Amino acid sequence: MFLCKPTVETVINWRNAMSDVLPEHAGDLQEAVQRIDLSSSQEMQDLLWDYTRLLVGPYRLPCPPWESVYTSSKRLVLQEASDTVRATYDELGLELGASNVFPDHVGVELNFMGILLEKIETSAGGEETYRNHANDFLGAHLKNWIPRFAADMGKAAETPLYKALARSTIAAVDRLGEALGV
Repeated sequence: MFLCKPTVETVINWRNAMSDVLPEHAGDLQEAVQRIDLSSSQEMQDLLWDYTRLLVGPYRLPCPPWESVYTSSKRLVLQEASDTVRATYDELGLELGASNVFPDHVGVELNFMGILLEKIETSAGGEETYRNHANDFLGAHLKNWIPRFAADMGKAAETPLYKALARSTIAAVDRLGEALGV
């Protein structure tokens, strides 16, 4: 949801993805997605404006979606955090699918954690390796900046969808910490 602008098609895809059993903390987000009136051009415009204003620009972003901004002293993109997460992806043989997305983007980092969790569940014999990578990444990266980012997003969001996404993101990172013991 951080990487895709809200269109009728993406909202339908989000609804389909959320039709499965979700963790309790995602119920608020699921409800916000279900409440979107796909036939309302004004509501779809409002969602697109909120997404653009929060995560894309061109104006000053109230919640820049890059770890580097939250962890560098000058709040700049493509700083040490970006290099560190790219090295982690490279170490595991993963490549970014889009050349216009920075490696420390919130959506990329959360997708990476999803890949690690999937590998913990499906890897025959390598679960401990992936669990260690997940613990390290959660502690060194996600918990280090996403709570602040999501709090900023929650304050600045104008639509129920992005307010719920902010709350669900904070809860998801907390739950990951509990599940992985970080």
